[in-house]
Amino acid sequence: MNENEKENMDLLSVEEAAAYLKFSTTFLYRLAREKKIPHVSYGRHIIFRKTDLYNWIGSMVCPVREVDA
Repeated sequence: MNENEKENMDLLSVEEAAAYLKFSTTFLYRLAREKKIPHVSYGRHIIFRKTDLYNWIGSMVCPVREVDA
């Protein structure tokens, strides 16, 4: 398994994902409950793939608008 494949397998708990995103765990639980963030839930447990979170944040970046001079 190469390094890229290993990174894709990085799984994070709610606490780890919250620290990675610099969010509170409460906010992260709410995003997951509202299906606004990619996650996997099984029973009462929620896990996140680090690459999914990275891509999710990247998809929300606002493009820079050029200012007319």
